[in-house]
Amino acid sequence: MNGHPSNREEDLVFVALCDRFLSTTNIRRTMTRKELQQATGLDAEVLEETLKGLRGPDARDDSYVALEGDRVILGPVWRAKCGALPRDPALR
Repeated sequence: MNGHPSNREEDLVFVALCDRFLSTTNIRRTMTRKELQQATGLDAEVLEETLKGLRGPDARDDSYVALEGDRVILGPVWRAKCGALPRDPALR
């Protein structure tokens, strides 16, 4: 990966997490797996496989996403990319 989503599922995860991260109405800037599943429309198995893929071959790479219990958090690479986007989703 070179700092951006490389497939449809990863793109859906990025957009959902980025929207939450930039939200001014949500207290938490993270999402539960269930919230992420609902926001992306991915079934649980596909979501888990996508999250595993984003964490690298050793499942320890937090560059794109980090896992904290049931919560999914933007990693530093995606957080920087997300922070550079316009706050208004209509302008993205």
